[in-house]
Amino acid sequence: MEEHQEAGKESKPSCTSLNLQGDSSLQVEISDAVSERDKVKFTVQTKSCLPHFAQTEFSVVRLHEEFIWLHDAYVENEDYAGLIIPPAPPRPDFEASREKLQKLGEGDSSVTREEFAKMKQELEAEYLAIFKKTVAMHEVFLQRLAAHPTLRRDHNFFVFLEYGQDLSVRGKNRKELLGGFLRNIVKSADEALITGMSGLKEVDEFFEHERTFLLEYHPRIRDACLRADRVMHSHKCLADDYIPISAALSSLGTQEVNQLKMSFLKLAELFERLRKLEGRVASDQDLKLSDMLRYYTRDSQAAKASTLLLRNTLVILKGEP
Repeated sequence: MEEHQEAGKESKPSCTSLNLQGDSSLQVEISDAVSERDKVKFTVQTKSCLPHFAQTEFSVVRLHEEFIWLHDAYVENEDYAGLIIPPAPPRPDFEASREKLQKLGEGDSSVTREEFAKMKQELEAEYLAIFKKTVAMHEVFLQRLAAHPTLRRDHNFFVFLEYGQDLSVRGKNRKELLGGFLRNIVKSADEALITGMSGLKEVDEFFEHERTFLLEYHPRIRDACLRADRVMHSHKCLADDYIPISAALSSLGTQEVNQLKMSFLKLAELFERLRKLEGRVASDQDLKLSDMLRYYTRDSQAAKASTLLLRNTLVILKGEP
């Protein structure tokens, strides 16, 4: 797979066209990104007039693991207990597209040259769309941190933006992963216990309203996201199914007599137009609907995972002021 290099401005799906750069004192964007096999290198460009930085404009190259390190640093900092930390961007995953391209390249005697060209074009477009979404989600994560009045002052955030060398971030070992897994189990048990306590009275009516809304909103938006993904996948499969039909009709049009030739060729053209239409519908639904639903699903999950809900309720249980 050749390297793909995309400008940050070209990598923003419409679902994430949010104004997160309202404060001109700290502006962050991903100006460039390069895919190299199993990793993506993001060029993070910062413009700032804050006295903390030595320069007003600078850029660094960061990997996905360094974004995860930054997110974990916020989550593990007790000073931010009660704040909703923006969800970490998902890991770049191009394996499915690469495997499809590899299988297509291995050759299949039943696939005509025309079918091969169309399928390759579809897979390359799919790869590029995933790449653009990956860049956009990493950029939005940084912009949300930069726009937050408290999170933007974090020392680790300054290091991430300004330090020009490799951060030497390593993945978590088994012990750390197990510890995080156990903490999530305890937190889930506490949430289930608190949710099931009908006698618990929330002293803050606003907080109680927000808590109830979140507990109802998250599963509904998650289910809507799953259903939208299924519909999008159906459109994509239908577009792929039109490829061999169009190719077969086109082949018949070159072999039959003049009376049927034009009919077959027109039918082939019709199915080719239908393929492009279904592919465009699938792409639009993925970028404008499914991505938006995934964005809100991850946001509501971050709100649930934050100590805002759990911490406040535990204070009530303990009788603390």
